[in-house]
Amino acid sequence: MVIVCEAIAGDTIKFGLLQDGQPYPDINEYHKKFEKPVLTYKLHNLSNDIAKAEHQTRAVTVAFQVWRLRIKNLRFRRIYDDEKPDLDIWFRPQSYFGSAGVLAHATFPGQSKFYIEINDGWDWVSHAAIADIGHPPIVPIMIHEIGHVLGLVHDTFSNLSIMYPSFNLGAKKNDLYTRDVNRIQWLYGVRSLRQRIIDYFRRRRDAGWDFD
Repeated sequence: MVIVCEAIAGDTIKFGLLQDGQPYPDINEYHKKFEKPVLTYKLHNLSNDIAKAEHQTRAVTVAFQVWRLRIKNLRFRRIYDDEKPDLDIWFRPQSYFGSAGVLAHATFPGQSKFYIEINDGWDWVSHAAIADIGHPPIVPIMIHEIGHVLGLVHDTFSNLSIMYPSFNLGAKKNDLYTRDVNRIQWLYGVRSLRQRIIDYFRRRRDAGWDFD
């Protein structure tokens, strides 16, 4: 097991119980969510570990879509060039992280700096199917960090949760646990099954999910 991330709350951001109706009272949820209907992000750089750049960008896209498929009231859009994003995503050297065991860290909604930083001191692969103890996969780690960006804190109830604070590099975890789904839908609404099916086949037609 290694540490997935350090969730950075900042001095002015506090934790507290959400209002009545939260899915799991055992979790002290963060008190904010992303309020705009579209979250824009910019992938500022890439790791040198993966030969095909499109595999890295696809991994990030897939991670966002894992959340998008479950929620109603928020969409994601990647931006380029000189546009200013809501969220900055960087691969950073080991010196940016407090411990060599930290894979990534992220901030929460409502902070002055809104980012995900991935520890490029590790030797990354694109997805869980080809990961091993020395090669963490981008997709599930990005899913986890995006969860923080959307307002979810760690969930220590089960290591099946994508929001569990550590990650077993020998596991093939690549999707949301039931509690992850319920928590994110509490914040952003439930996406209908019909719309999920339509979106799935549209994406397969336009770009596909596979890493060639």
